Amino acid sequence: MNDMQRPVVESAPHVRPSAFRLHRAWIALLLVAAAAGYLSSGFYVVNADEHAVVRRFGAIAARVGPGIHYRLPWPVDRVDAVKTTSVMKVGVGFSLSGDTQDAGVELLTGDTNILNIAMVVQYVVRDPADYLFEIDRPQALVGTLAQSVLTEAVVGMPVDDVLTTGRLAVQTRVKQKTQEALDRYKSGVQIASVNIQSITLDRSVAPAFQDVADALADREKAQNEARAYANDQIPKSRGEAHTKVSDAQSYKQQRIAEAVGNADRFNALLKEYEKAPDVTRARLYLDAMERIMPKVKTYVIDSQGGRMPVNLRVSAP
Repeated sequence: MNDMQRPVVESAPHVRPSAFRLHRAWIALLLVAAAAGYLSSGFYVVNADEHAVVRRFGAIAARVGPGIHYRLPWPVDRVDAVKTTSVMKVGVGFSLSGDTQDAGVELLTGDTNILNIAMVVQYVVRDPADYLFEIDRPQALVGTLAQSVLTEAVVGMPVDDVLTTGRLAVQTRVKQKTQEALDRYKSGVQIASVNIQSITLDRSVAPAFQDVADALADREKAQNEARAYANDQIPKSRGEAHTKVSDAQSYKQQRIAEAVGNADRFNALLKEYEKAPDVTRARLYLDAMERIMPKVKTYVIDSQGGRMPVNLRVSAP
């Protein structure tokens, strides 16, 4: 080695093997910590009132319920949670979010009358996967379908039925037909209830329809009172009839027994009379007098001024 090369070799930095290994260890430790943090990010919690859908690269991989679960971290898996116990509402003919409610949706009845009907539809999420990925804007879809079914139901009914007895039938039909349409769309929605909030008429005809409704209500009340009175009186009448029949049967048996007894006594007396007519006749006369005389007031009159004795002896004829 010459003198010109020596200074260059002496000026090169000296790296110790122990420091290099320490540096590599810190790098490995950081990589392990980063990997552990990345993998631990796959843990997630589904609340008690929720269900979740796990998507792997966009495709549905699993449906999970409440609790702690694990998924492959982003960008492999993605979790969408939906509340399945909360009851959601949508207004038909008015907005639930506004401070003031509109009159309702105008509908034409079967007898060409116009009604304003406001209705509330309540629903829950039955299938989170269908609810999230099969339909768009579920609340608007439920409201639109319910309004369509309501229009179809009202147009086939007269206005009197809609205002009185047909209200419950309209609610039932809207709930049933709306659910059938939602099932065809695979919406994952379950209708909980359908309630008509108000039914209003034009002001010019409202009093007449109100009179009709009051008359129908009075008729229903009178019919209910008549049925209640009939249900109260019929059992009483049947009981009284049964009592009278029983009394008549008892009286019949009594009279028959008396007639049989009198006939037997007469036959026995006839036999005695045939044996001794005079004695039997006198006995019958005395028995009759014993029954009659205690009930008769007897007056004794002295027609001779006391000169003739009064004969009080009662003799047989």
